[in-house]
Amino acid sequence: MATSSKRLIYLLGMLVAFGPLSIDMYLPSLPTIAHDLHASASQVQLSITIFFIGFSLGMLVYGPLSDSLGRKPLLLVGISIYVMASLGCVFAFNIESLVFFRLLQAIGGASASVISRALVRDLFPPQETPKILSFMHIVTMIATLIAPIFGSIIMQLYHWQAIFVFLSLFSCLILYAVYRQIEHKKPVGVAHNLLANYWQVMKVKASWGYMLCLGGTFAGMFAYITGSSFIFIQQFHFSATQYALVFASNIFTIIVFSYLNTRLLKRYSPKQLLQAFASLACAAGLFLLSLSLTAHDQALWIMLGQCLFVGMTGAIGANSIASLLHLFPNLAGTASALAVSLQFGLGAVASYLVTLFYVANSTLAMTGVMAACGTVACCSIFLFQDKT
Repeated sequence: MATSSKRLIYLLGMLVAFGPLSIDMYLPSLPTIAHDLHASASQVQLSITIFFIGFSLGMLVYGPLSDSLGRKPLLLVGISIYVMASLGCVFAFNIESLVFFRLLQAIGGASASVISRALVRDLFPPQETPKILSFMHIVTMIATLIAPIFGSIIMQLYHWQAIFVFLSLFSCLILYAVYRQIEHKKPVGVAHNLLANYWQVMKVKASWGYMLCLGGTFAGMFAYITGSSFIFIQQFHFSATQYALVFASNIFTIIVFSYLNTRLLKRYSPKQLLQAFASLACAAGLFLLSLSLTAHDQALWIMLGQCLFVGMTGAIGANSIASLLHLFPNLAGTASALAVSLQFGLGAVASYLVTLFYVANSTLAMTGVMAACGTVACCSIFLFQDKT
């Protein structure tokens, strides 16, 4: 792989990382934010839920617009919004203002997540797409691996506002890199009717299998993200640094399974690997639920179960997006937007359900939602089969 191609893939990986970094980096600070802004745990968790909602809605707009107007202009606009919203979070004076700026941050960051995936389809041959997406996931997860650890270090040295200062500086650097490295190419032959473009994707039965498998698995991970900090810090009495290390173990498993996926793609199709990985995610979710129902939810067993579940997301994400984009080569932005917005939309629902049913010193809300999401992911990839 040429050096220029590797540099571009690293940049695309950083673009995909906007969403995870915006969440993972400030997870260790949630209890502190709740204290400083005089908010409850549920109110602070709302800042995660609203981010998922904003991310989903933003992608529904950016995806089809990038098909008709080009990728680069919308990337520059979206990342600029993200920079300003991150600075707004720094100066949030109550939980309501923080939630508002988190919504704007999500809308801006959505451009990076959806357009980066469409750029893979634009810039690389179809047979290389699953491997490139897996490699992007590895790059993303390496960045995300240090996010909660770095966030906890910032918390100890400064305060939680410094986390958003870092995010604004990071996004400024990515904005400059996009301006320098990505060429503006206006697509031709694509309808400007957003609804018509979405219908072209939605009417294909196989696309729902890929999108629901992706969305179900990631929704389960979002359920873990929403509930885990309070469970490990308050219920299991982990420190912020210990929790960051627990979270990092999940990212490590994502990297491992993403790399394994790139090797297995030499022997198996993305669809076959999707079925295998989704089955493992479902099994892990049901295992976690059984721990909660039988009162065997000690920290070690919860950690093992969620590592297996979360570890599947990288491989499932790469294979499902690659398979979906292969079906719609001329609507890569639209297909990517619909898939990833559904992913974050289901994530918002999962996050809200964990918040709604959360009970102090109980893991049942988190594990129950994860089990349901894993089951949806597994069933969808078998029920909505691609006959080709």
